[in-house]
Amino acid sequence: MLFFEISNLNYAYNNETILKNINLSYDSKDFLSIIGPNGAGKSTLVKLILGLLKTKKTISFHGLKKNEIGYVPQHTLANPNFCPRVIEIVLMGLVNKKIFGFYSKKDKNKALEALASVGMQDFWDRKINELSGGQKQRVFIARALVDECKMLILDEPTASVDSKSAIQIFELLSSLHEKGIGILLICHDINLVLAYSDKIAYLNKELFLHTNTKEKDKSVFLKHLYENHSHFCDVEMSLNSCFCDEENCEKKKICEQEFARRNLKKSNFKKENFCLKFCKGYFKKNM
Repeated sequence: MLFFEISNLNYAYNNETILKNINLSYDSKDFLSIIGPNGAGKSTLVKLILGLLKTKKTISFHGLKKNEIGYVPQHTLANPNFCPRVIEIVLMGLVNKKIFGFYSKKDKNKALEALASVGMQDFWDRKINELSGGQKQRVFIARALVDECKMLILDEPTASVDSKSAIQIFELLSSLHEKGIGILLICHDINLVLAYSDKIAYLNKELFLHTNTKEKDKSVFLKHLYENHSHFCDVEMSLNSCFCDEENCEKKKICEQEFARRNLKKSNFKKENFCLKFCKGYFKKNM
C-alpha cells in the first residue's frame, strides 16, 4: 500500500536552495534509510513530510493519516533537569489528550504495551535520566508507537549511543518492520544502513534512490556513491572497511579504489572493535 508520494518538491530558505526536485514514493512495507552529508536537507525533508514546515501541495498521503506517523526527533530532551518517569514519557505520545487531561487506566495499559514492544516494560517507573542512551532511545520509540502508529520516522536514532546499542536499535526497528510498521530514518552509519534497509536514499539537495539491497547490488550502490558523490567520504560516516578479511569482497575493492584515488593511507583510519553481519570491520576517518 502506498503511504505517501512526493512529487517535484523544492524548498528554499533565505534564498538558499535546501531541496531540489525531490521525487519519492513510500510504501507501507518500506524500510527506507536516508543518508547524506550534514546540511544536505535530510531533517528538512522529514519536517516537510510531517507538516512541521509548510510547502506547496507536493506531498500527498494515500493509505496513511498524519496522526498515524510516530516521530522520534534527534534531540528528545531539551531540559536535562526535567526528569519524568518512563511511563510519563510514553503517555505524552497520546495525541488525543489535552495538556491538563487525565490519563485513564486504558491509556496507561497502552503505554505499558508500547514499552513491552521495545523491551522496556520493566523500566516503566524509572526516571528517564537514570537510563542509558540506548534505553532512552527505546523509550522514545515506545512514545512514538503508543497511539496506533503505522509508520515510524526517526532522525538519527543512533547518533548518541554506542556501537552495541546502535545495532540493538536497528534490530528493534527491523523487528517492528516485520510486524508491519513502516520505517523511515536518517542515519550517518552506512554499515547499519546497508545491513538493514531495503531502500536507501542518498540526499544532498537532490535525491538518488537505491531500491535493492542484495549483496551484489549494495556494491553497485557504493560504487555509484563513491564515484559520483566523492564528498560522501568527507562527512562523519563510516567507510566500509578496506581491511576486510573476506576474499573477493566487493566493498573492499571499492574502498581500496577510493583510497587510491584520494591518496589516503590506512593509517588515516581508526578501527572500531565490532563487526556487522555483512562486513568484518568498521572504520571512521581519524582526522
